[in-house]
Amino acid sequence: MSVNRLQTIRPLLLAEGDALSLDVSVLNTLAGLILDAGSGHETRIAALSQLEGRAFALLARVEPIELLHEDELNRLLGDGIEGVVLTGCRGRADIQKLDVMLRVAEARIGLPANRTRIYAEYGAAPEGLLSPHTLAGCSQRLEGLIFNGSALAKAVGCKEPASAAHQGVAAPVLAGRANVVLRAHEAGIRAYEVLSPTADAAATRWALSQSRNDGFASVVCRSPEQAVIAGVG
Repeated sequence: MSVNRLQTIRPLLLAEGDALSLDVSVLNTLAGLILDAGSGHETRIAALSQLEGRAFALLARVEPIELLHEDELNRLLGDGIEGVVLTGCRGRADIQKLDVMLRVAEARIGLPANRTRIYAEYGAAPEGLLSPHTLAGCSQRLEGLIFNGSALAKAVGCKEPASAAHQGVAAPVLAGRANVVLRAHEAGIRAYEVLSPTADAAATRWALSQSRNDGFASVVCRSPEQAVIAGVG
């Protein structure tokens, strides 16, 4: 069975302030909660990792690999994160470097090897979408790829991704979406798409349908309201 079946894969939620006050039963409808590392979330990460009855993964969204420091990974793993979302991914080499850094951090803290998962976020570094190197077998930690169309649009200066059915989609965004789905399929992992933060309920349902039709396994929601819609989609 294909891994790219939106209706069977729970969404991820990129947490803003209001998401952090949700009840654990609501958060448990998610596959994972993503918090930006270094944005004042340190105490929240530690508290969420100890949340009673938690069934969702706790993920930290970190800087591109060339800006990421070992001390930050040590701190995040010590706080209880279970996965890392690598922004600005440029391809296989970035993922492998993060794999090595996580291996060192796990050993230093005394965590089981390969405990920490990797999600590679594509978009902010457009050159990553042009890399000829396969991701298959690059790391047993690699859980999924995330396409961030807004980050790609900002990087290349094109129109932001459509958030409603009547809006057109810029060619670089279309190409990037297809690239991420194909790369994930080749590697045998899941592809996720970041939803527009401005999408209302109707636009969210349309975006979910588009993601499913284009082969994404699930989505990264930008609000609790989107997560509720995606969770029952």
